[in-house]
Amino acid sequence: MAEQIPFSIAENLLTKLASIASEEVSLVHGFKKDIRKLQTTLSTIKAILVDAEEKQEESLAVKNWVRRLREVVYDADDLFDDVATEGLRRKVEGEGRMVKVCDFFSSSNQIAFRFKMGHSIKDIRERLDEIAKEMSDFGFIIRKEAGVCMGIKNSWRETDSFVLKSEIIGRDEDKEKVIESLMCPVNQSNISVVAIVGFGGLGKTALAQLVFNDEKVVNYFDLKLWVCVSEESNVETLVKLILKSAGNNEVDNLSLEQLQIRLRQCLEGKKYWLVLDDVWNVNNRIWSQLRKYLMVGAIGSRILVTTRSKRVALAMGVDSPYPLQGLTEDQSWDLFEKVAFREGTSRVNSNLIEIGKEIAKKCKGVPLAIRAIGGIMQLRSSESEWLSVLENELWKVFESDGDISRVLKLSYDVLPYHLKQCFAYCAMFPKDYEFDKDRLIQLWMAQGYVQSRGQSENENLEEIGEGYFNELLFRSFFQKDEYCYKMHDLIHDLAQSIAGDSCFAIDDNTKHIPDRVQHVFSENLSSKECFRQLKNKGLRTLYCPYIGDGLRLNLDSIFSNCRSIHALRFRWNINGLPDSIGKLKHLRYLEFFHSQISSLPNCICSLYNLQTLILWECQSLKELPTDMRKLICLTQLINKDCYKLEFMPLGLGRLTNLQTLLTFVVGSDQGRRCSSLNELNSLNRLRDEICIKGLENVKNAALESSRVNLKEKKHLQCLRLSWAGKGDSNSGNSELLLDNLHPHPNLKELDVFGYKGVRFSNWPTSITSLVNITLYECPKCEHLPPLHNLPYLEILNLGYFDSLEYISDEDNLFSSLSASAATFFPSLKILKLDVCPNVKGWWRTCMEAKMVPQFPCLSKLTIANCPNLTVMPTFPSLDMELHLTYAHIRPLHYTLQMSATASAVPSTSSSVTSPFSKLKTLWLHGIENLASLPGEWMQNLSFLEELTLSYCMEISDEDECGIFKWRYLVSLRTLSLYNLSNLVSLPRELQYVTTLQRLTIRGCSNLRALPEWIGNLTALQNLCINGCPKLESLPRGLRQITTLQQLSVIDCPHLSERCAHDMAADWPNISHIPNIGINGKNIQ
Repeated sequence: MAEQIPFSIAENLLTKLASIASEEVSLVHGFKKDIRKLQTTLSTIKAILVDAEEKQEESLAVKNWVRRLREVVYDADDLFDDVATEGLRRKVEGEGRMVKVCDFFSSSNQIAFRFKMGHSIKDIRERLDEIAKEMSDFGFIIRKEAGVCMGIKNSWRETDSFVLKSEIIGRDEDKEKVIESLMCPVNQSNISVVAIVGFGGLGKTALAQLVFNDEKVVNYFDLKLWVCVSEESNVETLVKLILKSAGNNEVDNLSLEQLQIRLRQCLEGKKYWLVLDDVWNVNNRIWSQLRKYLMVGAIGSRILVTTRSKRVALAMGVDSPYPLQGLTEDQSWDLFEKVAFREGTSRVNSNLIEIGKEIAKKCKGVPLAIRAIGGIMQLRSSESEWLSVLENELWKVFESDGDISRVLKLSYDVLPYHLKQCFAYCAMFPKDYEFDKDRLIQLWMAQGYVQSRGQSENENLEEIGEGYFNELLFRSFFQKDEYCYKMHDLIHDLAQSIAGDSCFAIDDNTKHIPDRVQHVFSENLSSKECFRQLKNKGLRTLYCPYIGDGLRLNLDSIFSNCRSIHALRFRWNINGLPDSIGKLKHLRYLEFFHSQISSLPNCICSLYNLQTLILWECQSLKELPTDMRKLICLTQLINKDCYKLEFMPLGLGRLTNLQTLLTFVVGSDQGRRCSSLNELNSLNRLRDEICIKGLENVKNAALESSRVNLKEKKHLQCLRLSWAGKGDSNSGNSELLLDNLHPHPNLKELDVFGYKGVRFSNWPTSITSLVNITLYECPKCEHLPPLHNLPYLEILNLGYFDSLEYISDEDNLFSSLSASAATFFPSLKILKLDVCPNVKGWWRTCMEAKMVPQFPCLSKLTIANCPNLTVMPTFPSLDMELHLTYAHIRPLHYTLQMSATASAVPSTSSSVTSPFSKLKTLWLHGIENLASLPGEWMQNLSFLEELTLSYCMEISDEDECGIFKWRYLVSLRTLSLYNLSNLVSLPRELQYVTTLQRLTIRGCSNLRALPEWIGNLTALQNLCINGCPKLESLPRGLRQITTLQQLSVIDCPHLSERCAHDMAADWPNISHIPNIGINGKNIQ
């Protein structure tokens, strides 16, 4: 195992030395000569580190030399961090203040501090000199480190993230075979197991993902679960993972007995599909016990296992596992070509193509190897570079022993140094750990791995770190999951082999922690022995997703003895911090997730290097430390869902480096303790989003908000403004306050909640970048600004406007619309109007129906509880969803009356044809006068897949009224009929909807029978009948539906009795259905 070269730390150290040496400060008076010598020596050593990294692979002496170099570089980094921190302290505290006599002999006194530093600097210089002297013994040479041109990196960085699922090649046939085995009714047992077997890197997980997301599979199973199984697992761990996959997250503290009860409740009666990905354990006892818990599912449930071992498959009862093979040569080249030549091969040197085909062939059909090597080659353009990879000696080893890690090591070796340390740091996480991109970048920054390019004063390290992350993602060191990222287990093995003892994950079985550990991931840290071993170590990261009592009780010991910590992360049951946390002067990252902590000790404000403070879902947190203004290096204050936070501390505006401030709370007691809104004035580096809460506490908007200066915050993308129910009732004050919160034109999302004004500000009209607007609970608001000209607005949500009568205030409607047809909501895709009981129309000006404009590209529309809204723009372009709940029928009527000759309608298109011709979902709830709709309106709904009818009293089993012409619904898959009191039987025309797969009938109190023709619904898979007390029997026609997989009967007393068991009257009509549930109980 090679020693990790401290490239980034050495680079950081040189930067610190240069900064300290150039400053005319008394802290280093008398030591500048020593510091300059250190600079020279370290620069000389740094120049040969690339050569040393390679030579240590074959020389134990070089490896030991690198180890000693690491130790002294980290010690020096801490030492000069102390110097820089003291400089920050003096800057914050103010050097001009009177020094008390009692402080004279303290460590913060200049003389004492310089005396201490003198001895330490001398020791570091002597150690580094000794290491430098040995360089000649090893014959090191200066070599250029493997790097990547920033221009090249940015060229792909602007594209979409590399997602493995979308680029899987050569697995279509495998996918169909696995799906066939999953859906094949081989037996009538509750569960059966299918296994995919193959060595690491073949793409077992990718194939399982393809199958998992296939539409046939999605529709076949009631519940889908995905679990990544670690190398060492037990029954308790597996049950927890399954429950978490099903959405039961609060399971960590449950006993096995409680867990199995939860699991039974989750799975009982459902045809589920469980994927157990990457199973290593072949313990028959574990599997037998788990299988017992899983047997409660419905008949037809399946488990898909991916594993490297055929023995695992056999132990789980799989007689014939599916053996996954490598890609063919043609498929290998297709994949390599896609990765290595992102722009295609049309303009590529033909020699590179031939070399590439040979490289792809050497990868032996292993997708992971192809992607890793392809990622290398994409950033190389010369023929000599391609030949050097083709002729590398590692291929011979790979061909002889098939060990893919050799190939993956090659992809690591050519990384630039700044990426090597970032990648190796991830060895701290356990296998299959899902990490967040932004958090990982902030952790890298805390360790000093993210280097400034020095190109401008406004450089953003987070953006540079994102470039690092994207490059590792692009080279397949990371894989994107749905919402997060992870590493393939072979890539994780590579990271561990590189990081060695510096990164370590502690679990309940840990007895020993390596002596040289620097970064610790701990699931619990409950062992006292673990605490003892952590003392006096050069620990730089302590990352704890879960806090056990042992750790909570020993935090003081850890903080007092591990002074080099740069990053701390705590989760769950920590409710307080010892004052010793103030001793962690190197700390740059501090996170509390879902903690019960109610306040942070003020000593945190002496952590002058702190860059990131995360307070996520700390729902007991009431206040932040009083002296937070001292944290002048803070760039990230991520305070999310801390609902009890009462105010922001005074002086927050001094934190001019802040880039993220998720929530700013205006306190009710402004003055000595609370920041006013004006404190935001100087925070012009804020980016992404900010939520300003407690605006009801602003009593004098003219005084308290005149200098907020949101107009200068050009990096903000999202602004959320919130007034609570109590507080300011002065409409004029609220209106002035909203006027003063005018954001920069770059804003893309605006959310306003609880606004107390009568008139809404006009500034949204000028924010032309807006994409998403949500205005909710504005009870007094009577006037909204014109929004129809916003060119990029895609989403508009308006809800709970008690006083609003017209959405647009414009009187001169015709002139505003005639200027340009493309200016009326040209990009709006989603519109929701919710609980606006007094809204009468879109405009104050009345107009003829034929002059009503239309939304040119609206895709989803919801109108709920707006019974008086009769006139609004028409919406024929809807192609996704239309939800009408207790809404007037007239807007729908006007839209349906549109014809292809409606040229007078302002629109982006020259004509309007077939309203709703591509609509997929329709929900009608409590809608009256459906009979007034055009007689043939349903013939347009040929793409409709889901229809829900609820509380529509005109719906009955009679077709003569002409409301619904069911035969036109040729794509309908799901039909829900709720609370239709006039429904006695199903509408006769419904028998022609042969595409129907799911039918739900609920609360139809007068439904007496299902017709015999129901047997014509030959695609029906799921039938649910709930709350139909007069329904007495099921028809014989059900026997004809061989596709029916699920029958559920609830709160239908007569019907339940006739279906309850195999001797019941209707049992012959339903016995062929695999899954039958009666009142929540699975009987088949």
